Amino acid sequence: MIKLADIRDQLKCEALIRAVDQLPKGHVRIETALRYPDGGSIEVFVLDRDPLLPPTVLSDLGQTTAWLIDVQIKPWLSKKRQALVDDVLNIHGVRQSGGALELDFVSLDEVEAKVVVLAQACLRIADLTFTRRASLQSVFSDDVEEVLVDSNLPYEPNAEIEGRFNVPVRVDYLVHGPKRDAALMGWSSGNASQAHTVANEIFRKWYDLDAPMRLEHRVTVFDDRYDVYRTEDMERIKSYSDLIALSDRRAVSDALAA
Repeated sequence: MIKLADIRDQLKCEALIRAVDQLPKGHVRIETALRYPDGGSIEVFVLDRDPLLPPTVLSDLGQTTAWLIDVQIKPWLSKKRQALVDDVLNIHGVRQSGGALELDFVSLDEVEAKVVVLAQACLRIADLTFTRRASLQSVFSDDVEEVLVDSNLPYEPNAEIEGRFNVPVRVDYLVHGPKRDAALMGWSSGNASQAHTVANEIFRKWYDLDAPMRLEHRVTVFDDRYDVYRTEDMERIKSYSDLIALSDRRAVSDALAA
């Protein structure tokens, strides 16, 4: 069996390795500098197996698949996504064993390269989350625009408004209401981490537009099909704009026409 000290010694000069330790079950955990899209470290494991059964196996223990499931992506349900997974596996020479991604090595001299290859495969497969985000955002944008059309109010998409310090601020829509204009930002994500990132950007824009010369009504429309929004993010945004669920289309129309 390969020893922890030997693996540490082999990887001590690899810049992409953050930590090497041993789990109670005997597997050696290797934390890499590569990260999943939400910022979590990608880890691979040297499996503790019978030394008479070579080769030694590197595995992510199913963490990448579990991460995708957490963000509501199941690649096996989509031929297109499964094809993308198969491409990654073929390019990197990695196999799937159940939900785990695995790679073999025979000697310690191979460990460094194989760890990097497996971590790269984990990262590329985790990037499938961006296919879902793009799809979600497209559907959400179409739904918001449908509300605008039904409201019979003229609007400009991706409009720039001058904010604090004479810096232009881009909003999703500038709606020309009967009494005053309304600036609208959309907030949609199927992932809690991404939703928080978007919330920070919306808050920044509303703060920059909270200036005496700006008379627009500020409206934030969020996609309430997904329960991924932090309470503190919602409260911050509410302090600078009307926060309305997309499902309440009448309320959105009324706010834009106010």
